[in-house]
Amino acid sequence: MSSNYRAQTGLAVNGSGPWRNRGPLTPAPSGRRWWARILDAVFVLFFTGMLIGIALALAAVNIISIDDATKVALIGYPLTALVFGALYGCTVSPGQALCGVVTLKHSGRRVGFWRGTTRYLAVAFFPITVVLLIWTIFDAPTLDLDPIDVYYRRAPQVW
Repeated sequence: MSSNYRAQTGLAVNGSGPWRNRGPLTPAPSGRRWWARILDAVFVLFFTGMLIGIALALAAVNIISIDDATKVALIGYPLTALVFGALYGCTVSPGQALCGVVTLKHSGRRVGFWRGTTRYLAVAFFPITVVLLIWTIFDAPTLDLDPIDVYYRRAPQVW
């Protein structure tokens, strides 16, 4: 592959990173990437808390019902994670902007809407999955209870 072709396609001539602003990008240190993720998580939780707080305040003054406030509380976290995933895939997330990093494909293009949102939703629901797993372990019945057996509803047919 000639260096001219690599420069035209966005690949670095003297390295493996993509070209941006007429120069090759170097990989970001892992510390900056982790801080960008942590800041994004803080932003998602902050904006989710704001949505829930506004919904509960509106329910307290009888503008909306408590059922509607509960719906907002349940949909707020996935919706906020979806918005931040779209920012992550299409432009740059707030945490990445503050830490000075950007996520690109190897070709130098943006990650894209669908890939960014699915990645963010997977990352957003992983802590919830861990909490539910721990909750299930601690809420499990003790071992001294009667064992549970499973039976057929009907007697099995004899051939």
